[in-house]
Amino acid sequence: MTPEEEIKQLAKQRGAELVGIAAVADINRYAPPGYRPDDILPGAKSVVVFAGNITTRGAWRSPYYETIFANFDFFRIRYGISLAVAKFIESKYGYYALADTPPPVGLCPSLSLKLCAEMAGLGTRSMAGGVILNRERGVLNLMACVTTMPLKADGPLMEPVCPHASCVKLGQKRGTVPCLEACPECLSGELESGRIKWMRFDRRVCSTRAQNLSPVPLQRMLLEAEKEPDAGVRKSMLLGSFSRNALQAMASSTIVGQCGVCLRDCPVCIKGRTLKPREIKKERC
Repeated sequence: MTPEEEIKQLAKQRGAELVGIAAVADINRYAPPGYRPDDILPGAKSVVVFAGNITTRGAWRSPYYETIFANFDFFRIRYGISLAVAKFIESKYGYYALADTPPPVGLCPSLSLKLCAEMAGLGTRSMAGGVILNRERGVLNLMACVTTMPLKADGPLMEPVCPHASCVKLGQKRGTVPCLEACPECLSGELESGRIKWMRFDRRVCSTRAQNLSPVPLQRMLLEAEKEPDAGVRKSMLLGSFSRNALQAMASSTIVGQCGVCLRDCPVCIKGRTLKPREIKKERC
């Protein structure tokens, strides 16, 4: 078994559904200085990228968008997977590795996991906010391990996953696609010759509408509560459902959540989250 196979096997045993390897040189062709793997770990040569389902397939079927991040799946185990792989690389092969990257500054991540996933061949960008779509599993949740170990890279996919053939036909007929139609305030873009010509995700709008379970909105609410002159209103703000949900989310590490409306009607995502009940074999008494 090759080192690459060993690493991927360990990650899948720990709970990763997909594992890919990207070369730092490939990532650096697109990532600006200061946001590259070897800025975080000097001498980095490879990035092992892990992916899994964002949430259970049943959560997508619920009419309540809150169920999506209330049932986060891979998100809750991804750090443990990355740490196990990092320790494995250091203990068995003697190369430096790290399991997590520095925290983002505002809305800017220190390392783009989307770019790493693209270069590792796990999927490609989509019109729906640039999230990574996998042809078989739909939208992915991501984590990465950066290492100085030179590993054989899987490389990016040759054909983009987005747009789906049905979206191309819909775009020609109606001038839009399901994700853009679902949330035109946050998303915009254009298809040309069956490919994405351009796309834009206004994260500033999305963050105020759908990413409220994080420290920043909680801090803003505390400041507003401090300035509120009415004692009754101030009590409602501090003890209300918003502050309770925000604190509960932070305590369980679920500090950011998207509504996911733009992905509900995506044909790639629909395929990835559709289950077919297996026949139950009845045992004879």
